Amino acid sequence: MSKNQETYTRDPLLRTFGAVLRAHREAAGLSRPQLAQALGCQPGWIEKLETAQKPPSEQTASDLDVYFNTTAQLFWHMWREIKREGKHLAAPPGFSRYTEIEADAVAMRCFEAQVVPGLLQTPAYAQAVLSSGLPLDALDERVSARMGRQELLTRADAPRMWFVLDEAVLRRPVGGPGVMHEQLAMLVKAATTNPLVEIRVLPFTSVTYAGLDGSFFVVSLPGGVDVAYHEGPEISQLIDDGTTVAEYRVRFDLVMGESLRSDESLKLIQQTQEGYA
Repeated sequence: MSKNQETYTRDPLLRTFGAVLRAHREAAGLSRPQLAQALGCQPGWIEKLETAQKPPSEQTASDLDVYFNTTAQLFWHMWREIKREGKHLAAPPGFSRYTEIEADAVAMRCFEAQVVPGLLQTPAYAQAVLSSGLPLDALDERVSARMGRQELLTRADAPRMWFVLDEAVLRRPVGGPGVMHEQLAMLVKAATTNPLVEIRVLPFTSVTYAGLDGSFFVVSLPGGVDVAYHEGPEISQLIDDGTTVAEYRVRFDLVMGESLRSDESLKLIQQTQEGYA
């Protein structure tokens, strides 16, 4: 996943809390520093609440109700809903819809340029990939959700899956040598024990342009419909336009054609794993 996580769409409940807070503050003619001083906190905290970067605490919600003299504990009730229902993690645009589509896949083609695909990650590797800027409870929830997606690989009607990994994925020591050794062992296991999974490596010597724009997926659905999901450094998007999806199919064929054979890829993965021992 892209590391630019702060640009992702946030929980609508958090956005609502922030919008209501800003409306009350502006109606009272207060700047953020003035409200922060009145509440005994930093102006940056008010900004994070209003822009939905952080969830409010129960104490903050109660303090806002007292300060603005709201009816029926407005901020406290919004905090309670966020606490009870609002633990939806930030996700790239289109990704939530993509995971719904992924669950119905009959075939999947995935090119990864940076990290091991989520469907093939170990818990420790996933934690290392996702850890930047996340509190511990949110990190645990996101790792758990990622592991839950992997049920797709073992269900009775699991899709046929092709993965092409840029060689940089193997060389990048995410989480350190121990995490990488375990992660590459999982790739070896998936490639050698799951007949529906094929893993190829796109070597550094490849000259194809098709993978230069970042990671992407092409998902085949029942009825012969394909959709694509592009994951770039600045923007990610779900694509269902037939012409554009066909272009992604061609791009995948290109990286597949430039990749090492399955047996050669497996050998390279194993050799790289030994280097992390």
